[in-house]
Amino acid sequence: MATIVTVHGTFASGPLEGTKWWQRGSRFTTQLQNSVEGDDGTLKIEPCVWDGLNSETSRRAAGKQLMEKLTALETAGEPFVVVGHSHGGSVISAALLHSAKQREPLSGMQRWITVGTPFIKTERQRFLFSRLGIFGKAIYLTLLTFLILGILSVFVGADDREPMLWALAALTFGGPIAVFYAILRYMESRRSLRFNRGLLGFAADHYANRWLSLWHAKDEAVQSLKAIKSLDIEIFSREFAASSLNLLAIAIIPLLCLLTLTSEPMMDAIASHVFARIDGAAVDELYPSGGSNIFENAAVLFIGLLVLPTSLILPPEAFRDMSMGGELGLLAAGIAVLLVGAVFLTWAFNGLARVVSHGLSHVLNPMTLSQLKALAYGSDAREDLAIDASEWPVWLTKGFPPLPPEIADGIERESDHAIGRAIPKFRNIVESLAAAETPEATSDVLADYLTWQELIHTSYFDEDRFAKLLAYTIGQCEGFRLTASFEQDADYPEIAKSYAAIVTAAYATTVKG
Repeated sequence: MATIVTVHGTFASGPLEGTKWWQRGSRFTTQLQNSVEGDDGTLKIEPCVWDGLNSETSRRAAGKQLMEKLTALETAGEPFVVVGHSHGGSVISAALLHSAKQREPLSGMQRWITVGTPFIKTERQRFLFSRLGIFGKAIYLTLLTFLILGILSVFVGADDREPMLWALAALTFGGPIAVFYAILRYMESRRSLRFNRGLLGFAADHYANRWLSLWHAKDEAVQSLKAIKSLDIEIFSREFAASSLNLLAIAIIPLLCLLTLTSEPMMDAIASHVFARIDGAAVDELYPSGGSNIFENAAVLFIGLLVLPTSLILPPEAFRDMSMGGELGLLAAGIAVLLVGAVFLTWAFNGLARVVSHGLSHVLNPMTLSQLKALAYGSDAREDLAIDASEWPVWLTKGFPPLPPEIADGIERESDHAIGRAIPKFRNIVESLAAAETPEATSDVLADYLTWQELIHTSYFDEDRFAKLLAYTIGQCEGFRLTASFEQDADYPEIAKSYAAIVTAAYATTVKG
């Protein structure tokens, strides 16, 4: 018996039986069973089902699950081939790294084939603290606090301390955090699959020559994820928060007035300046409570706002025995000064708001852009951060060229035909999406109007010549053979030529150097 393990990609999970390319009973798997068989005439399709989330954590967990399935086939002595589409190829890569960790060569695996897979590249989180869990961070902070307090305490009476005591203090306070760091680095080297050079070398030595990558040069997922690294857009303009911050002036000025009205020391200071310039006898009439009555305070503050600005220009004597015309002039001058002051404060607050907004944009733009990239990559692993995507796994440095035109053109035509059929539906899609009130309703709209054959990325298995190429590839593996009916297929000679062209043009695969 020979086995083909199928691994679906992102958002493509489901039951073992169905119509999706990887499910038993689908059009593609039926075509495979009509084209390929084991040397004993028996062929088994074994789907690997995972949650299909766009998540590095999910893909790595699925890789461990797939590794267990492959190990079981290895133990049974069955020849097998693994086929993964989209991030299903990433799951296969993760499974092989898990196998490499166990030093399992998987000699029964004849081929592992990835279809339209954008392999995510990652780098280790720079700071150790970022790579720790909650419990690890708590220990780290405790030991760091212990170290800082210890360093400060050893300087008490340091003038007459002997060198041996200094060394003992350094060992006492610095030793625990040094030991903690060393243990964590050792555990990371044992646990990490992507930064262990020995493990990567084992994977390249034992699995690279059995890999075949089939991908279209215009594959939307591959190309878009590759382009994300260079994405540089201004999400927040320099003045995005200026208008909102300006609104704070409406709240700040009344708040300052309220604080002033409820502060007896401040009101006493204002009242002393006001009544030093106007009739002092008015104190008992306007300010009898001495700042404890908010209504009296409001009257004094109002007078102060009119009098105090002009007092900067006029001497105190000018306020005494002032005629009616002088008082009206004083009122007009006070209002003018207040208006100028308000204009200045508004201008200053606006300038400050623009400066703050500019600063926030410089902080928020890279943070938001980084989160958008992480969301697209599915970067949610604790110890490393996704930074790029390529056509080959992280443990290799070269991959395969895209599909030759005789295969690629058919996939593109299928996608173009689907787009042509979808265009008349776009008007209805927009209207229905506008009416959709829940995420589930939005999903239903897309399912009703789009088949996803509109994308090259999801059209590989709908093209007969591609399916035949994949079947031909599997038929060349030890333990597998092509059926007589497939060898008599009219496309057989051209498919054989396409396979030879792909294998001949394949780039050399080498371990990271």
